[in-house]
Amino acid sequence: MSFTVTELERLSFQSMRHQLVIVDQHWNIRSCNEAWLQDLGQHRNGPKPHSSANRRHPEKLPHYLQWLRSSAPQEESIRITAIIRHLQHIRQAAESSIAYEIPVHRDAKKRWFRMELTPLIQTSVSRCLDLSLIAHTDITEHKQTELQLKQALAEVRTLRGMLPICAVCKQIKDDQDHWNSIESYLEKHTHAEFTHDICPDCIRRLYPEYMNRLNRLS
Repeated sequence: MSFTVTELERLSFQSMRHQLVIVDQHWNIRSCNEAWLQDLGQHRNGPKPHSSANRRHPEKLPHYLQWLRSSAPQEESIRITAIIRHLQHIRQAAESSIAYEIPVHRDAKKRWFRMELTPLIQTSVSRCLDLSLIAHTDITEHKQTELQLKQALAEVRTLRGMLPICAVCKQIKDDQDHWNSIESYLEKHTHAEFTHDICPDCIRRLYPEYMNRLNRLS
């Protein structure tokens, strides 16, 4: 099936900063924009493709599911295999909207992309075209921040589980073998701030003259 594309539509598609591909119901890539060709569309270990040649000859573009598998880092093979299996169970690529976070190996580094698949609908007759647009948004920085936060939380949990505390004065020993009051230690390692009060037991012990009044209040 052939489609008429206006110059404005072509320009919009090619100018998008998101890396875009259009796939058919068999997950063959039918078209892509320049951003995808110059980044994700490059072979993992191969030379940069000639973008104009690929646009003229879509048969040179990879199969999308094969591209997913070949682009994944080795340590993420289980994750990407699960994603591919789910996509393979979709009889036609244009049946429903889907979003995944996918890992991609590029330039000796692992990068992360949000992959969003949107069915293409012919609005004049509200008919599905058996084609889908897949947009790839780089979320590597977001994932790195997420990982750093998880590592920080893990370190805090470990610290809580292994705090050496004096059995007599209740001071806490830090990583430099310095003893700190509980208030000082928590202020250094958390965002907590302290305000001081006195509990009823300490009032009875230190200020017995107020004990009768305290008992009446309680």
